[in-house]
Amino acid sequence: MYLLYLDESGDPNSWQSQKCYVIGGVAIHEGQIHGIGAQIDSIQGKYFPGIQIPIAFHATDVRHGKGHFSNFPPGVRNQILQDVYALIGNATFPNLIVFATAIDITAVRNATQARRDIFEDVCEKFNGFLVHQYQSGHPAKGLLLIDENRETEYRELVNDFKRQGTTHGYLGNVVDIPYFARCHQTRMLQLADFVANAIFEYYERNDNTNLNIILPRFYGNAWGKLSAGFGHIVTRKCTCIVCS
Repeated sequence: MYLLYLDESGDPNSWQSQKCYVIGGVAIHEGQIHGIGAQIDSIQGKYFPGIQIPIAFHATDVRHGKGHFSNFPPGVRNQILQDVYALIGNATFPNLIVFATAIDITAVRNATQARRDIFEDVCEKFNGFLVHQYQSGHPAKGLLLIDENRETEYRELVNDFKRQGTTHGYLGNVVDIPYFARCHQTRMLQLADFVANAIFEYYERNDNTNLNIILPRFYGNAWGKLSAGFGHIVTRKCTCIVCS
C-alpha cells in the first residue's frame, strides 16, 4: 500500500494576491512511514533538544519565524528548511515519491474549478504510478490522506471521480475514501506541506532553491518525464521546468 499525503499552498479564492495555487505531496510506502517519521523527529531533536512531544513543522512558520520557530535567527531557520527538504531529496525510490500540480491564474475560472483540476491531475499521476508498479511486478494500491481543513470539498471531488471517472479514466488503484487529519497529527502531512510550499515559491516568486532539492524525487524525473509526476496547468506560453 502507498499512502499519498497531500496539502495545499496558496488559496483558490485569493487571486488578487497570487498567481498560482498548488496541491503537492508525498507518496510513501506503508513500510517506510515509521522510519521517515523518525528522521523528522531527529531534526526536531537537533533544534529542540529539550522538547519531547512532536512539534509541527510547517514551511511558512519556519521561513517567517512563527510559533516554535520565532526565537531562531534567519540563518538557523533556513538550515531547518534545508534539513527537511534534504530528507525528502535524499529518500530512495520507490520508498518516497513526490507528486504535485500547480495551476496558473490564466487557467482559473473559479475556486471550485481550480481545486478540481489540480486535484484530479495529482490523483491521475498517482494512479499512473501505481499502474506502472503493477506492470513492473510490484502491485500495490493507493490511499489518499489530506489535511482536514477542506474535508467537504475533497470528499465531494473523490465521490465524483469514483462515480464518473476523471478526464482520463477511472482511478482504479486508489482505494476507499480519502482520509483526513490535521497536519500536526502526522509527520507525513508536514512533508506534503513542504513539497507544496517549494512549488508555490517557484511559481509565485521564481525561487527554485527548495524545489531543486526535492526534484529528483518526483515521479518520472528519473527517466526524463517529469510531467508524469509534476503538472502545470496554464493557458499562456510557459517556459517553466515542466512546460519546457
